[in-house]
Amino acid sequence: METGKPNYKMIVILIWVVILWGVNAVAIKYLTQFYPPLVLAPVRLCLASLLLVPVMIVQKCWRLPRKAWPSVGGIALFCIFLHQIALTFGIKATSGTHAVLILGMNPLMTALLAGYFLKEKFTAAKAAGMVLGFGGLLFVVAANAQSGASLFGDAVMGIATLVFVIGSLFVKTATSYASPLTVTAYSHALAAAGLGLVGFAANPDWGHAAYSSWIPVAVLLFSSFFSTALGALLWNVSIRHLGASTASLFQNGCPVIGVFASVLFLGEQLSWHHLTALVLVVLGVTIGTGILPLPQFGRGKQAMDQQA
Repeated sequence: METGKPNYKMIVILIWVVILWGVNAVAIKYLTQFYPPLVLAPVRLCLASLLLVPVMIVQKCWRLPRKAWPSVGGIALFCIFLHQIALTFGIKATSGTHAVLILGMNPLMTALLAGYFLKEKFTAAKAAGMVLGFGGLLFVVAANAQSGASLFGDAVMGIATLVFVIGSLFVKTATSYASPLTVTAYSHALAAAGLGLVGFAANPDWGHAAYSSWIPVAVLLFSSFFSTALGALLWNVSIRHLGASTASLFQNGCPVIGVFASVLFLGEQLSWHHLTALVLVVLGVTIGTGILPLPQFGRGKQAMDQQA
């Protein structure tokens, strides 16, 4: 997408990812009313793996090169294992609106970490995006008066966002050795095994009354099969074709979907803090990732005119 015509197929795929993940934050918030956090996370990952692994076998792409395992392990550890634990605890400890807005910091964090680890240039636009993004985060924290929100929960959601960004840096390398389906299936299977061990240690009894109620089960299946399995697969496909930084540009849409989903499904209230935070986060990631260029003055403008 950086050169030539836009890849409209990838754009449509990423729009679906935005919808699935924006709604998923609210779905998990709902499910934590019925399942303990360290039961919910492994159950969702196990269900997702039960869908991904058979599809991988049917597609005959189960072979993973030895040199791809470190990257797949990084995805499993950061992007899934640690992210799911932090995400589940964070969403339970804060409001759904706060959760999706903090997750909206993902594109800005990706730009900053890519600049450090991948030696991408840190520009004035990225600096401006960082200031605006953290300004939005401050407005989210300032609205703690909303029922269900807490400073601790907001901090855990920040950790969930950070580890996901770190894990995403491994995806480009892993998908250069194997198909996105293979990478997604193995990384989810590894993470599901780890989360299962942690879950059984923390909660030996996995029998819950919610399993007999069709609404929580339906939400659980949607979160597992669509938001987790399909969403991760589509995300890895987009990173393979576009790269992590470009793909992450679309994630500023997740807070928008999530905020409206929180209001619609959880009955949460919007305040001016949330609207201001939403504007600042979206504006920050838009400027920080270069979608909306900063005005050029003096030498910068002359250089652009010469290039034109």
